[in-house]
Amino acid sequence: MWDFSILRAVGLVLRTWPFTVLRLLVFLGLTAAYVGATSAGAGIGWGIGHIGSTDFKAAATFWGGLAGFGAVSFWLWTLREYLTWMIVAGHVAALTIAFEGRPLPSGREQIAFAIAAVKARFAEVHALFVLDQLVKGAVGAVTRTFEGLAAFAGAPGLDGLVRLASAVLRMSTTFLDELVLARALIRRSDDAWGNARDSIVLYAQNAGPVLKNAVWLTVFRFVGTVVLFVVLLAPAGALVWFAPGAATGWTMLFALGLAVGLRAAVIDPFCIAALMQTWFTRIEGQRPDPAWESRLEEVSSQFRDLGARAREAFGGRTPG
Repeated sequence: MWDFSILRAVGLVLRTWPFTVLRLLVFLGLTAAYVGATSAGAGIGWGIGHIGSTDFKAAATFWGGLAGFGAVSFWLWTLREYLTWMIVAGHVAALTIAFEGRPLPSGREQIAFAIAAVKARFAEVHALFVLDQLVKGAVGAVTRTFEGLAAFAGAPGLDGLVRLASAVLRMSTTFLDELVLARALIRRSDDAWGNARDSIVLYAQNAGPVLKNAVWLTVFRFVGTVVLFVVLLAPAGALVWFAPGAATGWTMLFALGLAVGLRAAVIDPFCIAALMQTWFTRIEGQRPDPAWESRLEEVSSQFRDLGARAREAFGGRTPG
């Protein structure tokens, strides 16, 4: 079975309800923006398409919808650093404080309090974003190390197992950058780069137990998303029943978008809270293994970059 308490994970998410509400509002807004922009683009394309043949109308509708989707995606890309700072890092800080059992304000004060805790470790939004990208790259090296199973993909009957193993590995790394931030907050570390480097090594040392829990969380996350989609599809289906036609596809997409948004707002924080329990229990009292450090130095440029940035932050010295 898993090594985390579901009730405790739920309790941590409930204690950080202001961030849950914030994430819900933001992701629902993003879903509405995607659906609205894509629909508007398709509508404009459909209108323009009247000047040509039926095939031209279909093509214009498709490209119009794609243009609307692309416009929203570009807008989100320009805001990616701010969203990482405001929502994800702030929520992780609040979950970490709740995990430690420290008092946590409620309402909007909690959001300001948690973001202030992040700012105390990262003076700039860009620094946190760069760290996040380096951690993802270095973690990918750990993942590739454990993906040696893929060498057996050619053997009969193992293709499905390899795909499942790869999915679990990806799930286990999805929230590791958040756990790296949580470790920095718990340690009150001023060396964000060195802390991230050590955290990646500790992950490599404890990949087995983390993966075991990731299997369960992969199932919870998938099943939860499917349930949300089915629940949200019911009112969408009723709408299609009373007004069948071209709107059928859009209502399906809207229900799927809402399900993904709710997953990001509710299920993902639960996964972080659950993995946080396993993570801190496993690494307590451990020190990074030099053998793993050397191995990661060889295979990951991002891991080497973390070390270089840590030394640079301490004037060329290796941080202690």
